[in-house]
Amino acid sequence: MDISDKSFEIFDISQPVDSKTACFPGDVPFSKEVTLTLADSGVVNLTAFTMSPHVGSHADAPVHMEGSLDKGDGMASDLSLRAFLGPVTVIDLAPFTGGIGVDQIPAEFQGQKLPERILFRTRHHIRYDVFESDYAFIAVELAEYLVHEGGVKLIGLDTPSVDHTDSKDLRSHHILHSGGLSWLENLDLSSVLPGEYNLIALPLKFKELEASPVRAVLIR
Repeated sequence: MDISDKSFEIFDISQPVDSKTACFPGDVPFSKEVTLTLADSGVVNLTAFTMSPHVGSHADAPVHMEGSLDKGDGMASDLSLRAFLGPVTVIDLAPFTGGIGVDQIPAEFQGQKLPERILFRTRHHIRYDVFESDYAFIAVELAEYLVHEGGVKLIGLDTPSVDHTDSKDLRSHHILHSGGLSWLENLDLSSVLPGEYNLIALPLKFKELEASPVRAVLIR
């Protein structure tokens, strides 16, 4: 596929990040410091920023749920890029809250080979500046189903987490990871129709972080 061909449509499914972007309770929001201005330096503008890597659209790495940050294993830089690049199916459930179960998988896929990548659209509109705790997440039964069926490399949600807000054990995180799946959180699928696309959502090569922001796009 020649993505330079102007006949292809590109859909930006990333959430914007600024000082108003909501984050998970207790997480570090985005903030910016101006370190140099063109007016003062006569050369360039420079900034520095601080935020949790879970702000906005992002991919979790294994060390987010297990292991030690000190050992350097399972970091964002270790995520398989192949999972975040390739054909993807968008499934429209909007409006939907609560646990996404096996019943939400369309009948056309049940009993058939599942797509390698699946994005669940659960919202008609995204509020970037408000953390909405009543969001859709991956129910344990669906996580187990995806692992058991095999063939799925990645799933994605337009919500903050694949687990419920109040989850203390992050079971869906652990189950998905045990099956070799990767996942994207905080996507914006509000302007995307269900169907087949190509996904590009590469995590950055952070060698000391448990997650990475992504610029996620769909191409068709």
